[in-house]
Order: sequence, then structure tokens, then C-alpha cells
Amino acid sequence: MEKEIQSNQRGVQVKKLTINFLFFTIFALDSFAAQIRSVEDGSEFSAEISKIDTNRIKVVGDRVRSVKSNAGELEVSVEERLGEIYVRPTSMAENKPLNLFIITEQNFTYKALLYPKSIPSEQIIIRNDDAVVNSDADVAKVTKNSYEQQIISLLKAMRSKKKLEGYQIKSEKKYVDLGDLEMKKITTYKGQNFIGEIFTFKNSSNQLLNLEEKMFFKNGVRAVKIENGSLLPDEVTEILIVS
Repeated sequence: MEKEIQSNQRGVQVKKLTINFLFFTIFALDSFAAQIRSVEDGSEFSAEISKIDTNRIKVVGDRVRSVKSNAGELEVSVEERLGEIYVRPTSMAENKPLNLFIITEQNFTYKALLYPKSIPSEQIIIRNDDAVVNSDADVAKVTKNSYEQQIISLLKAMRSKKKLEGYQIKSEKKYVDLGDLEMKKITTYKGQNFIGEIFTFKNSSNQLLNLEEKMFFKNGVRAVKIENGSLLPDEVTEILIVS
């Protein structure tokens, strides 16, 4: 009878793990999907941006030549090779809508109204039918290779302990001091855009411990995956963190 109860408990844990992973996938697709805006020359569009991380703005079928914004509100850098820009609100302007004028090499001008939010980095894709050549293929390429796909691929590799192209894998043994809780970093995946870290977490207390992804979010963290969120005393789980 005892074995049967334990078996049922494990079945519940497996089901919970599957649900958690599906929830994460939906969360990632919603949080990291590119914002695609269809515009005309001289028109205005709005978009949300991260107020803590750098955000990317790309013009499909064209290139950004220059930008104009109010002094001191936005940190803006132009990637001349790709013809796109990266923006981040300054501390003095992170809690209000921000205006940004974008001028392209084809002499189109767009006005962006940007709303800083406490969210991870965003990608904003501007599409003007008058400027775009093969726009559908370009947008599809951007969406396919966007951040959520990279993060999901990295998490899958980390869960299965497999190699991933473009990432260096390093075994570690680094303890993190969390008081009564024991956490140890065992593996790091280092890539050009992201760093993935695998931790083992042990419940060293004498009572049931419930973990939530939000407990491990901090500035720079893009995703968190907890393999088992409910730990009995002395139970161990893995926590995957992507920054």
C-alpha cells in the first residue's frame, strides 16, 4: 500500500512537471515575441520596451540612418553594419512615455511612442510596404530566429545536458549562500547572446518548501525553469536560469 501511494505521488509530480514546462513555453512565447508594427511614412506607432534592459528596433527592407529624441531620456546606439538601433530609457525617464523619431536611408520618417515597462528586452520590427522587398520572408526570418526560440533551445539543451551550437559548456561547483537553503551551480552554458546556468537546490529545512520562478528573477534574467517546485525535506531539484 505504501509503495502504491509513493507511485501515485511520483505520477502527480511528473504531471506537474509537464504542466510547468508547457506554462513556461507559453510564457516565453508571449514575453519574448517580437512586436511587429506596420507603418507608413510620417506615421506614429506605439510599443512597449524594457526600462531595465536594452531593446532592439529594426526596419524591415530598409536601414536606420539616424534618430532624434529628447535629451537625457534615452540611451541610443546605432548598429551601422546592420542598420538597426538599440535603446534603453535613462533613470530620469523610465516611468513615462518616450518619443523617438526614426529616419531611414530611404528617407522615411517614423515617430515611435515608447512605453517603458518592467519587462525583459523587447524587439520592435517596423514594416513599411513602400520600403520592404520580400517583406514576408524577412519578417518570418526575424520571428523564427527571435529571442524566444533561442531561449527555448538553450533550456532544452540544459535540461537534457546536451551540447548546443554556439555555446561553451563549463562544469562548475559553486555554492550560493541562501541561509537555510542550499544552492549549487553545476554547469554554465556561455553563448554570444545568453548565459545559461544549471543549479541544484536542496531543501535543507524540516518542512515542505514551495518554489516559484519569480523568486529567482533579478535584473538581466530572461527565463527561469524549476524542475520540481514542491520539495520535501532533503529533496533536491534543478533550477535553470537564462540571463
